[in-house]
Amino acid sequence: MKIKDLGDVIAVRRFKFESKLTSEIIVAIGKPMPFPDSDDYYVPYQIKGIGDEHIRFAGGIDAVQCLQLVMKIIGSELWVINEPLTEKIIWDGDENGSLGFPD
Repeated sequence: MKIKDLGDVIAVRRFKFESKLTSEIIVAIGKPMPFPDSDDYYVPYQIKGIGDEHIRFAGGIDAVQCLQLVMKIIGSELWVINEPLTEKIIWDGDENGSLGFPD
């Protein structure tokens, strides 16, 4: 399934590079919605400011499960993006090197 937009955005987290306060990476999560041909749900998300910026989604048996899964998926994607960088991405709530998403 290809998603063209996030729909209603329910959550946003902003990141920056450690020393470049003007560069911004934004994670946006859309509202969970039922798949068009199923009782299952999906939640769209997008990471903007780094990478390909494609809109992706996590699916689940219900809205709660897809929200749980999207948090883990975003955490994994951010780790993959951040790990090879010499200058790490951070967010304002970061106290110990965490990006604020589950591992």
